[in-house]
Amino acid sequence: MSAPEKSVEQRIDRLHADGIVDLHFDMPMDLYEKRNRSGLLATDFLPELEAGDIGVLAAAIYIEDHYLPEMGLRVALDQISRLYEEVEGSGRFTICKSYQDILEARKARKIALLITMEGVEPLGTDRDLLRSFCELGVRAIGLTHARRNTAGAGGVFAPSGSARDGLTAFGRDVVRQCEALGIMVDLAHISPAGFEDILAITAKPPIVSHTNARKFYDIERNITDEQVKMIGERRGVIGINAVLVSPKKEESTLDRYIDHIEHIKNLIGIDGVAIGFDFFEFIFQQWPESRRKELAAKFTTPHFIPDLRNHSHARNLTRRLIERGFSDEQIEKILRGNWMRILEELLSLEASPVRDSDAISD
Repeated sequence: MSAPEKSVEQRIDRLHADGIVDLHFDMPMDLYEKRNRSGLLATDFLPELEAGDIGVLAAAIYIEDHYLPEMGLRVALDQISRLYEEVEGSGRFTICKSYQDILEARKARKIALLITMEGVEPLGTDRDLLRSFCELGVRAIGLTHARRNTAGAGGVFAPSGSARDGLTAFGRDVVRQCEALGIMVDLAHISPAGFEDILAITAKPPIVSHTNARKFYDIERNITDEQVKMIGERRGVIGINAVLVSPKKEESTLDRYIDHIEHIKNLIGIDGVAIGFDFFEFIFQQWPESRRKELAAKFTTPHFIPDLRNHSHARNLTRRLIERGFSDEQIEKILRGNWMRILEELLSLEASPVRDSDAISD
């Protein structure tokens, strides 16, 4: 290794020393599907997470179509149970319910896990289940994936065609109760009308855990420049997704991923952009060809970035950010600082009234 290369690697070491924050990863569904095995966190996930210096990871509950509607609640609870069981058996992870928990986990050199929910299907029409999930550790909820549910509809994987009616009354109630309980409301996947409804009834800095700029991938599942500015005006943060950087395979590159980061930065400043990798290839590759075709027909064909396929490739991103001229301060904010600011503000014990019996009111 030449002196300049060694210098860059040392710079990456410094930037990664406090750990990267990734606010979206579909790990619980994989743990559930492989529930006949134990020790998966240690064997299937930990090596890549450690190689990429991941410090905080959002583990997203997602319920696949074939479990709905009857088994949505059961599968969600089983996913959480599997996560707790795996964490207890590993010793390298901690499930965190507050910002203070995250700091303590990182001080102990453990990977801090935040439980999140992608789609409120597990709630059905029962808002009281929010408290139960909150007590179990759920700290962020996105109301929808692409499909419609009792809260509203997701943005379609096309330039237009999303539902125009925004949130349902139940969806608006869920948003209000999330804020009361100290659960972050995640605007990822919501339809454009739902996006505006959420911002109209919330006061805290908004988050979009994993999305992309429509400038480069023009589908309503992604985020417009105007939506980006709305997030920026409220001091919110947008995590950049590693799967939907381009509809074209040849343009699905690490540089195009950074183009999304740079675009958000140019619109609302460096304080508004972060990481929401949404690494999905490990699940996609397990599916039969028929299921992959079904995904392509319903949504889109995912194009995975060759040198950003999983968490072990995080250093590739940091290296390219350096090569693209980002300063250390900017890179630290992208990789860690911006999400940590949000987590401190929204998940500090004094900001979360979950233990207050009066948190939910009619």
